[in-house]
Amino acid sequence: MIVSELFCGGMPRSQGEVEGSLPGFGRESHTEDSEAEMANIISNLWAILRSNFESSRRMHQLLLGALLITGGVFGEQTVAAKEVPAQGRVFAGLSQVKPTQFNDEMRAQGLKELTQAGMFGAEITFPMLKIFELGMSYTRRPLFLDEKDSVQSTEYEASLTQDAVFGVARVAFFKTPWLRADVFGAVGGANTSIKIKTATQDGELAKKEANDWFATLVTRAGASVGVGYNQVFFYVEGGYETNKVDSFKRTGNLNGNIQSLDLSGSYVSIGLMFDGVKATRN
Repeated sequence: MIVSELFCGGMPRSQGEVEGSLPGFGRESHTEDSEAEMANIISNLWAILRSNFESSRRMHQLLLGALLITGGVFGEQTVAAKEVPAQGRVFAGLSQVKPTQFNDEMRAQGLKELTQAGMFGAEITFPMLKIFELGMSYTRRPLFLDEKDSVQSTEYEASLTQDAVFGVARVAFFKTPWLRADVFGAVGGANTSIKIKTATQDGELAKKEANDWFATLVTRAGASVGVGYNQVFFYVEGGYETNKVDSFKRTGNLNGNIQSLDLSGSYVSIGLMFDGVKATRN
């Protein structure tokens, strides 16, 4: 859904039409059409990120603060250059996890265990200094576990959904028209829901904060490398995430065997990066 919404704004018609917009990393000219199309991509990406936390009062404050900081640092530059370059990313990935309590209960209920957690999301960052970029990232994890031995007469299952928003800081230590490399750190929050339906249990474990930002602290650190030309890159990212959820609120007739859920572990993701696109113009 995120990928389809992002690309509805249009892609550049060809690599030849899109010239680099970052000083020192490509020619300075753009065609008007390709420039507008790439700006639409960044605009759509920002709208997607913003729509996922419109109900959060603290997130609004955090967004406003980030925008004010970015505006303060780049106010003078924007007047001179009439542009603020941005970097947008869409991605999908897989993390290696080992939630012991959760897997013990899944095994006891005849369900499959959780060893890998898929995810997808989007990110937008703005340059703050020569190689420093600051922004926000949204990640969603939709996970489903069915029975180890499928039986037609039963529909026992467990599902896990987690939405996380991060503040991201990247240090882009290597840039050419063909290659990008950076290291990053991220900190944020997550809302988590686990639904279980078996022969003896039917209910939900939830750790959510609908009106006061997010319920669980999560962090990430790692590096990414992108290969492409001018503004469009295919990239690979690897890192480690700390993500442990506890103090669940229980509804239904669930037992107390799952007191915490540890989704911490290493991960790898792949995606598309749109680098150096104009986010605003005077």
